[in-house]
Amino acid sequence: MKKIFFLFAIVLFLGGCASKHDVILVGFNSEEILKSVFDEKTETVIVTMPDGEILSGSYSSLDSEEPVYFSNTLGYSSGSRYHRGGTFGGIGIGLNFGYESTKYALLTSQTSSLKMEILATIRSWSKNGFGEAKTNDGRVYKIQF
Repeated sequence: MKKIFFLFAIVLFLGGCASKHDVILVGFNSEEILKSVFDEKTETVIVTMPDGEILSGSYSSLDSEEPVYFSNTLGYSSGSRYHRGGTFGGIGIGLNFGYESTKYALLTSQTSSLKMEILATIRSWSKNGFGEAKTNDGRVYKIQF
């Protein structure tokens, strides 16, 4: 039993150490697919355009991070918590599952006047989220990670 707990603790620790996340941006009006890296440690985003041009910049939070959880007691929760259009409730053990916040980034190129705005909602407990990116030349990309 101690070995299983130790292995579980190491997996949680190593999973929590990952600060870089590969994210794919999909063209909404085109078939373009862009690769990007979100780095939580440095709070930066790097996007590689189809022609190889690199856009980079910092991101920041637009709102305070709000805790999201299922229940505040052991067992069934008859009450629920309304959070950004969804209702959470049901069986839980009172754990706080993490935070959700909206991030904004303005990326620029070092070689041209191309710029990109990114607006994404990120969940800290699962490291997934969704959003949209737009360039100053009119291209629109959807983000889901």
